[in-house]
Amino acid sequence: MSRQLPPLAWFRAFECAARHLSFTGAAREMNVTQSAVSQQIRLLESRLGTKLFVRKARGIGMTESGRRLLPYVSGAMSDLSQATEMFEPHRGDDVLVVVCSRSFARLWLCRHIGGFLARQTTSDVRIVSAIWPDDYANVDSDVQIRYGAPELVGEGAEPLFQETMIPVCHPDLAASFSENASRFNGPLIHTIGTANTWTRWSGITGIEASYTTSVSVDSDELAVELAEEKQGMALCGKFLCQEKLASGQLARPFDVEIESEENYFLALSSRKGAEEPSRDFCAWLTAMIRESAS
Repeated sequence: MSRQLPPLAWFRAFECAARHLSFTGAAREMNVTQSAVSQQIRLLESRLGTKLFVRKARGIGMTESGRRLLPYVSGAMSDLSQATEMFEPHRGDDVLVVVCSRSFARLWLCRHIGGFLARQTTSDVRIVSAIWPDDYANVDSDVQIRYGAPELVGEGAEPLFQETMIPVCHPDLAASFSENASRFNGPLIHTIGTANTWTRWSGITGIEASYTTSVSVDSDELAVELAEEKQGMALCGKFLCQEKLASGQLARPFDVEIESEENYFLALSSRKGAEEPSRDFCAWLTAMIRESAS
């Protein structure tokens, strides 16, 4: 078992005093008395078995031990500060928190969010990504872009658009298939946790999806990345793939598509102060999706 660490308060007193080179300045920042800061530092010095500060005529100075310790403590305090920010979704009414699937965030939203920011200045935006349906319930958000079957997306969610599913692969692989082919050989890329399987697609289109090898991933984002890297054929949402298809990063080996059994839905919270930014975001999102799909 590792040796028990000194209390965090001792390290905080040390870091504050080192930045200010003053126990008084550290006490003011920490909202405690100067004697409390001095005592915590003495306790830390006793625990470490070394002096961290020396008293001077004006203020304090750091010993060699203090200078060696400071970068580690400062780095740790910074890491802790960043970590706790993840659990503070609302630092004020001017932060709009949007949660959506990681695939939607990476393949579409992050490419277009600048358009929303450019048209308004009242809110900052925080994007939180999710993979599984349960993830949405664990985020204190203003807008949720949910993905799933209608009966599973939860209450208060309105349909956003009807997704269609298409096979995609690298253009070099697409060239090896005929548009009129009745079958193709793998490898196939499966996205687990979805009703839109290769078996369902084959049953509707009549194109046999046979394979000798395959790979399974937990998101459309990873499926698309594998397809781009010539690792196989992925069955993905047309909306999320359309920009990569237009740029030539992906290709459609078969000009057929099926309606998805799972779709995107919008849900808003009722947090006071977030109503107008949430409505503005949803109006922008709906208009952009309509434009992208046209």
